[in-house]
Amino acid sequence: MKKKLVFLHGWINKYIINREENIFDFYKELVNCLKEKFDVEFIILPGFSSNKELERPFTLDDYVEYVKKYLEEKGIDKFYLMGHSFGGQIACKFTYLYPEKVEKLIIYNGACVRKKSLIQKILSIFKPLGKTLFTLSPFCKKVFYKIFTGSTDYLKLPPIMQKTMQNVISEDLTPILPEIKTETILIWGKKDKITPLKNAYIINKLIKNSKLIICPQGGHSFHKTYPQFIADNILI
Repeated sequence: MKKKLVFLHGWINKYIINREENIFDFYKELVNCLKEKFDVEFIILPGFSSNKELERPFTLDDYVEYVKKYLEEKGIDKFYLMGHSFGGQIACKFTYLYPEKVEKLIIYNGACVRKKSLIQKILSIFKPLGKTLFTLSPFCKKVFYKIFTGSTDYLKLPPIMQKTMQNVISEDLTPILPEIKTETILIWGKKDKITPLKNAYIINKLIKNSKLIICPQGGHSFHKTYPQFIADNILI
């Protein structure tokens, strides 16, 4: 009998802006590989694709409790828990709060370390001025975000999801990592620029019962090109 593996996807603005598109499609190559060894439960999180729109901004804990309730309603009690990027952040917090439910934690390029980057520090400095300037000129707002983040997708998000995103990226899980005793596998792309490899080393050091596996050619979403690499390393 195959073990149950619960998969939590990452934060991908495309599937918030265009809710008719299915975020599962972004992961289908990986899920197909995982299904060779596991009974996979892919959870589409609130605010994304076909799931409900949020009525209020969510926090990370809200997402954790959503996953808990979802699994309880499905009668899923003991499982491998895997998350990519933002999903890895949820999976990590879930395991910290409910360790009895998680047989093994798998963090794939997880956004668990949320230290402010130089760009974020610059943005926070200019935030008071920016509010006034952006009100006067929405075009300046688009240019500013394009220069400092490389994208204007954030501006296309519904206000509730903008606030939700702010809530999520403000929570750094570094303080709770030493408390996680569950067996943990960290799967990381060496070329990941969104959740850089240095973060994986921090997590690996703080979660004592963890093993770090690095894909030399992998970026942030290397499951698109190397799905079998991930699937093959989960049972180690």
